[in-house]
Amino acid sequence: MARILWIEDEARDQLIEYVGPIMRNGHIIDIVEDASEGYQRLKEAIFDVIICDLLIKAGSDYSFDAQYPGLALLKRLFNDGNDIPDHIKNRIMVFTAVVDAEIIQQIKDLGIKRIRTKKNMEKTKLRFFVEEILTANQMN
Repeated sequence: MARILWIEDEARDQLIEYVGPIMRNGHIIDIVEDASEGYQRLKEAIFDVIICDLLIKAGSDYSFDAQYPGLALLKRLFNDGNDIPDHIKNRIMVFTAVVDAEIIQQIKDLGIKRIRTKKNMEKTKLRFFVEEILTANQMN
């Protein structure tokens, strides 16, 4: 059983169909809807997988008030290396509708390899991506 943090403002309504298959695998999903809350949760708890959207609300911390608050969150995580354990950084997946090549390159420059787009994705596919992350991290 894995503990998953999903930072996504649509996970409780428009994307709820993605949650069921992951939970059926026995995993626990914590959903937060803005960058500020996501950053706080990452400082408080350890997660096996972190799924982050780029187009989320900034929340109460205005330093995340950018065009892509999710990207601002990721940059803070990687630039403030002491805020989260290093072993968590390789468990991050960006799951977003953003396909802008410059933004995608910024994510890759942070060292994040798992970038998936929401467009036309099967509802069960996210579960496979989560399992892929878990399997890769068991080998390390």
